[in-house]
Amino acid sequence: MTDDPATIAIIDSDDLLRARLQVLIGAAGLIARPFKSAEEYLSRNTSQPVNCTVLDVSLPGISSLDLQFRLTRAGCETPLVFLTAQNNVRMAVRAMKAGAVDVLAKPFKDEELLDAVGCGVERDRAARSQRRTLDVLHARLTSLSSREKQAMALLSSGHGPKQIAGRLGICAHTARVHSSRVMAKMRARSIADLVRMVDRLGVCATGDALLSSIQMPTANRLPRSAESVVSADIAGRPRARWPSYP
Repeated sequence: MTDDPATIAIIDSDDLLRARLQVLIGAAGLIARPFKSAEEYLSRNTSQPVNCTVLDVSLPGISSLDLQFRLTRAGCETPLVFLTAQNNVRMAVRAMKAGAVDVLAKPFKDEELLDAVGCGVERDRAARSQRRTLDVLHARLTSLSSREKQAMALLSSGHGPKQIAGRLGICAHTARVHSSRVMAKMRARSIADLVRMVDRLGVCATGDALLSSIQMPTANRLPRSAESVVSADIAGRPRARWPSYP
């Protein structure tokens, strides 16, 4: 666990178990927020973010698996730890496939629950950190002009200034200026650093997503129909045979 105490939601209709979990989680230095049902959780869980949720499988009203589905559909990635009084393998498999941290059978040991909660908190904080990093990268990306975005796609896929100039129909000096601005605005220390940023942003490594708007200079291109004719003509030509000498 880190500096700020994590917040753990407890959803269970059993008052005694809910109180026991609240004491256990509080004794571990965590903040416990109890709820009697999924409906109460959905209606009240808005003021403070939750780092992990411990919930009973057999909830009244909205079931635990239905709650998991609703949270996933809403884009909520809070890790879930399920508690079950029955050895329900099918349910456990469904929960784990849907992203649950763990499924613990009652009665469970305190250490087992705290370990599962700890894993959930670590997963949640890693996801939040990744989202913050992506937000920063997206902000840097939006600061680029359309031409700089095209240059970034080419630069990150291994193209040099002359190649970028040829693809964009600009002079090599202008290509170097665009590349320099890309590195500065993205705050990339090296090309390898820029490649990692592009990969995190989910942009295709070949630059196709950002290169779709690139148009080659008209003087250097043939009409599409002419290109196909030339390609077909070249493909149909027989290979040249060199004379053989005795």
